[in-house]
Amino acid sequence: MSQNVTSSTSHAPDKRDMEALVGLIKGRQPVQAEAMARKLIDSYPSHGTLWQGLGAALHAQHRFDEAIEAQRQAVALSPWDAVAHYVLGESLMATQQPVLAAESYHLARIIKPDFLDAHFKLGNALAVQNRLDEAIDAYRSVLVIRPDYSQAHANLGFSLMSAHRYTDAEPHLREALLAHPNSAPLHNALGVVLYGQSRMAEAAESFRRVLTLTPNEAEAHANLGNALRELGAFEEAEASYQRALALDNQLARAYFDFGGLMYVQDRYIEAEHHYRRALELKPDYVEACNNLGRSIRRQGRLDEAREYFEAAMALDSESVEAYCNLASLRTFTPEHSEAARLEKLEYKLPTLSEHMRIRYWFSLGKMREDLGRYDDAFAAYAQGNQLKHAQVAPDEASKIALIDNIRAVFDERFFANHSMPVSSGKAPIFIVGMPRSGTSLIEQILSSHPDIYGAGELLDLEAILLTPATKAGKLPEAYPELAARLTEDQWLRLGETYTERVWKLAPDATRITDKMMSNFAYVGMIRLMLPNAKIIHAMRDPMDSCFSCYATLFSKNNLDFTYDLGDVGRHYVRYIELMRHWHRVLPPESILDLRYEDMVADTEVQTKRLLDYLALPWDSRCLNFHENTRVVKTASAAQVRRPVYKSSVARWKHFEAHLGPLLEIVKDYR
Repeated sequence: MSQNVTSSTSHAPDKRDMEALVGLIKGRQPVQAEAMARKLIDSYPSHGTLWQGLGAALHAQHRFDEAIEAQRQAVALSPWDAVAHYVLGESLMATQQPVLAAESYHLARIIKPDFLDAHFKLGNALAVQNRLDEAIDAYRSVLVIRPDYSQAHANLGFSLMSAHRYTDAEPHLREALLAHPNSAPLHNALGVVLYGQSRMAEAAESFRRVLTLTPNEAEAHANLGNALRELGAFEEAEASYQRALALDNQLARAYFDFGGLMYVQDRYIEAEHHYRRALELKPDYVEACNNLGRSIRRQGRLDEAREYFEAAMALDSESVEAYCNLASLRTFTPEHSEAARLEKLEYKLPTLSEHMRIRYWFSLGKMREDLGRYDDAFAAYAQGNQLKHAQVAPDEASKIALIDNIRAVFDERFFANHSMPVSSGKAPIFIVGMPRSGTSLIEQILSSHPDIYGAGELLDLEAILLTPATKAGKLPEAYPELAARLTEDQWLRLGETYTERVWKLAPDATRITDKMMSNFAYVGMIRLMLPNAKIIHAMRDPMDSCFSCYATLFSKNNLDFTYDLGDVGRHYVRYIELMRHWHRVLPPESILDLRYEDMVADTEVQTKRLLDYLALPWDSRCLNFHENTRVVKTASAAQVRRPVYKSSVARWKHFEAHLGPLLEIVKDYR
């Protein structure tokens, strides 16, 4: 007996036996293949290929754990056999062990560098681990070997999409679509990367293509809704979300997306409802938890909002979004750990969208400032501002030209030749000035008066004045040139157009505030269009105002001058010089200057001064403005929910070492 064993193990199996075993495996006869492999292994236990064959037969029967044992034996006996490592990787993937599978695929391609499937499957194993950069490299190595491998293009496109590298992903997805033009997943992924590049019309077309292929796919309807929402087609977007939920009323993501539509339309109560429903369906839905907190914050329930941001952190301790949302709602002290935790998340920045990277630095700056780490805070603010400034690319020359043109048109001679019209029309209240100069505080105080509706920052006046009218019978020029061409009746008709638009917001209001700060450029026109209007000029130490702008990430891109100390300083000079110009050329009492420092030093006296200017009776509710539950959408939303505080006065002094260039620009205006 021992003699036979010794004889058999010294030779390889018969070639015909090996061919028969391979034939059974390829012929999908795994039970027979297993039996034959075991029989041959009894005679040739040290032959790695037989163990490999046994592993393949067991794998085909879905007996993966046994297959792994056999394949590990094959690898031990034939460590330089690339196929042995590859098939072990296959069974490891089947048992959801992608880390070990990736190691096996990697060894296979090291041994055999042109092993196409090993490169491809390595990419898959890395992708499921979210090791996207490594997966991308693996798929690229596939395409070096075979440039026309459509599935590698597809998976590379998917991985680049997941890494938010939308521009890089697009050509690979398009290449894959050439081979698979009716692939709904590919069209959907293309829609996602077009959406990520803000090419919303094209994204919508891709999602519509998905729906022609899979008309009852709820997620595709939700994706189309997102693109339509960004295009401003709110009614169509709402219909898409409703269709998604009609197809699948358990789809948490559709409720989340629907909530986003409600949010951008300022329908915060409805947004809250949809985010709550998304969380009911998916309790670990971090994004829904964050956005629920944002919707609640918009409604003025700051403590409750804070709880949801903290809950989002509990769900995901690395949710940068949650830290950023919390930053504005808490004054951080050494007892709070969030700043240190956010510091440790810097490693995530390459994987975040540009917007989130910018938010990260502004939020970290705020936390560090609260903790008195002023130099570190400035470094963080500087990082955020550098990124944002590059993104918005402000055009300072056009702003200079506009202000110069306004001063040239509305000079002393203009007003000497044009008497102020008389009108019995409505009397809106305009609050103008620099950002972060107290405009939100003034509006919150005034809107607490029963006769005043606070409308926030309205675009209506600018839309009327800056949009050239070209149709017959309309005004031939845009602002400011049109002012010199108009009659008194035309001025008043423009004013009526404005009040008709604005009073739709609050038809029963006696007075309405418009705190679009940039209206300082249109003060002369306001006096002609709306003779009864009141203009309140919010003022603040330029160092505090300008630095506060620099330390704030605004929600929109209309304040593009705030992300560079030189830009914001020069903007301040242009603004304050124009306000001085208005004081020179307009009748006395046309504008009420109100300093932030005076307002916080003696709120009651300054509030009485405000109401006297507006010819309104005193109302003590104005002093309890922080209890006002109206929606506030500006960067000061959290501050106006607090009683008056003085800690922001001379804030810039903490950062004086870094603000020399700014001080040089504005020093003569302090």
